[in-house]
Amino acid sequence: MKKQIVLFLLAILAQTALAQIRISGTVTDAANQPLPAVVIKNVDAATKKMLGYTQTDSNGKFSVMAKVGSLLRISAMGYKEYVSTVKEGMGEQKIALADDAVSLNEITVKAKPVRIAGDTIKYLLSTYARPEDRTLADVLSRVPGFEVNKENGQISYEGRSISNFYIEGMNMLGGKYGLATKSLPQADVATVEVMKHHQPIRVLDDFTYSDDDAINIKMKKGAKEHWIATFSGGAGYESHGGLWNFEAFAMRLKPSWQTMITYKTNNTGKEIRSEMDQLISLEELNGQAQQFIQLPSPSTSKLRQRALMNRTHAFSLNSIRRIGENSQASFQVTYANDRREAASQHTSEYFVNSGNQIIDNTKYYIEKTNELYAKMKFENNSGNHYLKNELSGDFLWDRQFQTERGTNPHDMTASVPAYTFKDNLSIIRRFGNKLITFESRNIMQVRPNALNVDSIRQDINQHYYETDTYVKGSFRLGRFVVSGNTGINATQYAFSSNLTGVPDSLGTQTGKSRFSLLRLYAAPEVEYKLSDLVFRLTGEIAYNHYKYSLADAYSRFVFSPELRIRWNVTSRWMLSADAGITTKQVDANQFYPTLVLQDYQYINRGLADYRVGHDKDLGININYSDAIHGTHLRYRVTRTFGNTPYTTSQHYVGDYIVISFLPQRTNNNAWNIELNASQSLGFLKGKLDLRAIYNTMNSELVQNGELMPFNTRVLNLTSGLTTGLIPCVDIDYNLSYMLNNMQMPMLGTASTINSWKHTAKVRVPLFKWMSFEALGEYYHNQIAEHLFKDIFFADLSMKVSTRRFDFALSLNNLLNKKNYAYSINSNFIRSYSNLNIRGRELMLNIYFKP
Repeated sequence: MKKQIVLFLLAILAQTALAQIRISGTVTDAANQPLPAVVIKNVDAATKKMLGYTQTDSNGKFSVMAKVGSLLRISAMGYKEYVSTVKEGMGEQKIALADDAVSLNEITVKAKPVRIAGDTIKYLLSTYARPEDRTLADVLSRVPGFEVNKENGQISYEGRSISNFYIEGMNMLGGKYGLATKSLPQADVATVEVMKHHQPIRVLDDFTYSDDDAINIKMKKGAKEHWIATFSGGAGYESHGGLWNFEAFAMRLKPSWQTMITYKTNNTGKEIRSEMDQLISLEELNGQAQQFIQLPSPSTSKLRQRALMNRTHAFSLNSIRRIGENSQASFQVTYANDRREAASQHTSEYFVNSGNQIIDNTKYYIEKTNELYAKMKFENNSGNHYLKNELSGDFLWDRQFQTERGTNPHDMTASVPAYTFKDNLSIIRRFGNKLITFESRNIMQVRPNALNVDSIRQDINQHYYETDTYVKGSFRLGRFVVSGNTGINATQYAFSSNLTGVPDSLGTQTGKSRFSLLRLYAAPEVEYKLSDLVFRLTGEIAYNHYKYSLADAYSRFVFSPELRIRWNVTSRWMLSADAGITTKQVDANQFYPTLVLQDYQYINRGLADYRVGHDKDLGININYSDAIHGTHLRYRVTRTFGNTPYTTSQHYVGDYIVISFLPQRTNNNAWNIELNASQSLGFLKGKLDLRAIYNTMNSELVQNGELMPFNTRVLNLTSGLTTGLIPCVDIDYNLSYMLNNMQMPMLGTASTINSWKHTAKVRVPLFKWMSFEALGEYYHNQIAEHLFKDIFFADLSMKVSTRRFDFALSLNNLLNKKNYAYSINSNFIRSYSNLNIRGRELMLNIYFKP
């Protein structure tokens, strides 16, 4: 009997051994290039249940145990799925994945510039490129559905900022992807892939619905075989002296690592520091230590390059390397040295219940900045677990100088450095249909700031620490995904200030304090998916304990529920709605015991009060997306009712305006309407863009002890048309309109400002190797009641192109305009500025791509 049992067990083991075989091989694309991170699944042919799982390594190789008779499914984003039946005796596999056909929800569409595969939309960049385009940003701004910020390179798709930026599937740049947008040579880019509903953490794919859009840049084959580099430089002259401009870019892409290096410098008004801005900061803490000291510099944002008087140097080094099949490590360092000048004639009218006040000053401003940023990141992203640790430091040294002459003459200098350290740790583990997440986010911020105004001296020291650590669990139950997290959030804020030279009657001038917050919270979440409907209900319950060193401690419980509903009506139409009640958090920055001088005019006073306000929000979204025909529409309406236990107070005392909070409740309500639309115009060989934002809000403040309600309405309209209808002639036209209306019923007055901007650019080829370009900008700005200022700019450029070189001779501001006039509204203030701008400039630029 025992012998029979042993023989039976051996037979079972033999059968099991025969049923399981190891399959190994290499996965490549159609050009025989190895494909890393390709998903290989072993699936039961009858039940479709996954039996095994692996990924290809950096060389496209894989190895997996598979059951004889089951299916081997091999899939990668942008490629057709490969399916084969597992048989005995399968040798080393050599699998080439074919580029995917255009399919969406079982509909096959054929189009040359755009292809769709599942949730991925691929744009063939060369079909949108023009001869004068050099960088990715140049071309992408013309692709339907895309918007590119010309200053920092931020990309929006269908009206929303992207959530991740990849190059060949690797996130080398993190949130500072503007460096690539403004530097990557468009001639080396094959396609730009928009990944809808992108979930960067693979273990969350089946658990969390994502509404984010990410971008993956696919490079041409030649760009991946060696270093690619571009160089451009130029010299010129304007009335104040010489001009220079130089940019160098180098990048190396390999399956296992990527590196990008840039160096840029100029004094031509070209903004390059903003390219290093953190454009994506998801799941990061942002320090709350406020920059109290801020000199009132003339604004250059409306004219950008024409108004920026600068001397800028910027360097960046970015590198990422794969470590094994699922892990990668990256390193970033950026450094910028920037000197800026601005000058203007500035008039401010203060609408005051005791009689309007007017200050008329000439401003001259200089800012000198050095900023060093470094980040190290390790990430392991597999199908059953996720690990990320990210350590970064941002060190900013900033000095400001301002001279004011006129009604209130002053000389001011400010030192406002800021040092920030962050560490973010995430661990996610999957156990069958359950998930466990541990996350810890930490920040430390130090601000030792100082201000000198004539004989007045203000010193401030701020130290801010915050940690947010939680554990989250998730499990799937049929159509439900139930999640919940519980954690602890702790804040410590230390403040000290010393102010000398102002009258003692204004208040306390020297002191120090500490504020701390301990928050214990739990946030359950239920998600239910029914066909194309997704419901998500969340509700955070928190216990908050506050302690201010100069007052008694206080504790409270808060509850903030939120409901989101999303309906994918069709493959193109999507409707969503969200509603929530939010309890505002106590602001650590309002807890300080002294006066704080902001500039020569404004003084801030703190308030120790633990009460909080509430907001009730209701939002509706309508989205339509048809990438094949270049049609994109996003419409959102938001209604907000809110209240706060404080009211902002403006108290005019001599030459000063004291800004503080009064412990009395303020109600406010607001509407916000946003429309983004983009349409490809085949008959015009171009596209039409439209963006509209309308906001109205009713609020109130206390002025010199009297409650003053006020209403604001702001409308921004932007439209753009690009066309190449005339053979070889490119035309761009943009129109912008802004309305800002401020109603002050207690004063029986209002302030309305309108401004128009027309921009037209025409490029005409004279020969195959030579082209002429003209740019015109017309501004029509309201500066007072029934009074407008008009200004027109004209730029001319002649370009000669060879195989590797471009030579461009440009004449900017042909009419030699020297001033730009505009007005703005703020709370009970209307300001008029006549800003000094760059005059006529002659520049010769050379672009070289080896």
